[in-house]
Amino acid sequence: MLNSMKIGWRAWGRSLSVLVNSPIYVLALAVIGGLWCLAGYQWLWLPESSAWVLALAFVWILALAFLALALLAGSVASASVAAAGTDGHLSLRRILCFEKKRLGRTLLIVLAGALLFFALGALFDWVNAHALTVASFLTFHLQRPVSHMLIGEILWVLEALIWLAFAGLLMMWLLSFSNPRQQAAECPRATPIRSLGLSAFLTSLLSAVVFGGMAWRLTTWHPVVKAGGWDYAQLLTRNGLALLLLTLGWLFWVLALARLALSRLMEPAGSLPRS
Repeated sequence: MLNSMKIGWRAWGRSLSVLVNSPIYVLALAVIGGLWCLAGYQWLWLPESSAWVLALAFVWILALAFLALALLAGSVASASVAAAGTDGHLSLRRILCFEKKRLGRTLLIVLAGALLFFALGALFDWVNAHALTVASFLTFHLQRPVSHMLIGEILWVLEALIWLAFAGLLMMWLLSFSNPRQQAAECPRATPIRSLGLSAFLTSLLSAVVFGGMAWRLTTWHPVVKAGGWDYAQLLTRNGLALLLLTLGWLFWVLALARLALSRLMEPAGSLPRS
């Protein structure tokens, strides 16, 4: 546990230093993400009035999916280079990636993650559907009332932790799958994979709690201001800051996991061959 904390602390410190040196990249990614969300919102309002509009909607959603894939591949590529130590900042040239090989690998991981996501979601739906049964079972055997709402809250916490571990695992796969092997030479030393797994989970938990929590507080906070211009101003400010926090959380998470992924790539080279 202590070793995992030390590994995670080094990765977190490296990630924060890169983010401090990359304010323009962070702002540009937040702006692109905001425009992507706005385009997706506008797509939802396209009327189904004719075949031409339906064709436009189909092309529109394909373009949004391609842009999201390019953003994902670009941010992963930027984080990989920065985590390897070759750059102390995130390069704007890599904010969008259109390389066929990297896009193909990213698409494979996304499709695999989507399949696992639906399978895990179906399992959680089945578990949540039996919350009342579990509460009744515990009430009968403990001889004291157990609320199904309490069981639901416990299951929600467990599911959230599993989702965080699942997201970290997928990102580690993507980083390991897309990073060239020669970048492992930049890693300082080999690290046990067990420690990396715990460090990746702690990184995902930290990113979700700190950055996601602050973004959630901002979006759900409704200050009382005068109607009109001030109301729109506070709405735009809150949503803009929340989007910036989410961008920082995303980049922090990817940078830290990229550093851990490079450590994992180094691990086979640092271990003795089996006889």
